[in-house]
Amino acid sequence: MRRWGAALLAALLALTACAAPEEPAEEPVGLLLYYLAPEEEARGGDRIRGVYEPLDLPEDAGTAETARAVVERLLLGSSDGTLSSPLPGGTELLGLEIRDRRACVDLSSSAGQLSGVELAMADYCVTLSLTGLEGIGSVSVTVQGRSIGQQPKQVFYERDVLLSDMDDVLQTVEVTLYFLNGEGALTGERRTLSLYEGQTLAESLVAALLEGPENRELRRAAPDGFAVNYVRVDSGTCYVSLPAASLALLPEDEGAQRAILWSLAESLYSIESVEELRLLADGEELSFFGSIPVESVAARPKG
Repeated sequence: MRRWGAALLAALLALTACAAPEEPAEEPVGLLLYYLAPEEEARGGDRIRGVYEPLDLPEDAGTAETARAVVERLLLGSSDGTLSSPLPGGTELLGLEIRDRRACVDLSSSAGQLSGVELAMADYCVTLSLTGLEGIGSVSVTVQGRSIGQQPKQVFYERDVLLSDMDDVLQTVEVTLYFLNGEGALTGERRTLSLYEGQTLAESLVAALLEGPENRELRRAAPDGFAVNYVRVDSGTCYVSLPAASLALLPEDEGAQRAILWSLAESLYSIESVEELRLLADGEELSFFGSIPVESVAARPKG
């Protein structure tokens, strides 16, 4: 992942401190969307602001239909006229698809004018607004089907944009997450994870693994809905507790089961302190992951 310059990062942190909407006196109507406040009002902070917007949608509207309505509303600015769209005037929504909990948003050429802080704030507004919808865990934004050249990332998660102070970050650690490439083989993706107070590296790694790759040419090995109860490392042994619901989601194909297991194992073994792996379910250690012996990944591969 490319790194931004220190000056740009400092400016971004100042401008994108996200202001939570004021507590409404009554139950809020609509969906929480994020826009830009006027610079003179932001005073160097809280530039991104959330407001509840009523959208004219049928009761049975699906996730994709709702997501399209959200982006269309963002393009217009807030309905009360106090907050502006994070995207340039004239920008149109060309397409929006939901793929494996990722909203893929394609915009017209006007969005390609954005760069630097303005581009980051636009990505953040879209991401915060869309990841608030059930069924969307990440967002990618393209212009006429192509990545925006100056985007520091191509896939954004809600966790990427909720920080207003780098002091919250205890440390950053580089790991390798393993996903499937187009040929179905496991491929490593280098990632820098930020750890916050009360969070362990193993927990952060597994969460990132289940959220999926940033590289669009890769895909997650685990099926939709696959989750983990907890991850704990004790004296070099990593314990991963799986809910019964996740085990029930395992595909029948042994090759697919093996890919999921090795994706998890190889990723966890990218943590230097992890020497052994144990899988648990209902407090009991598992001998098999579907049809695959857990023993096959129980020890860090040599070499």
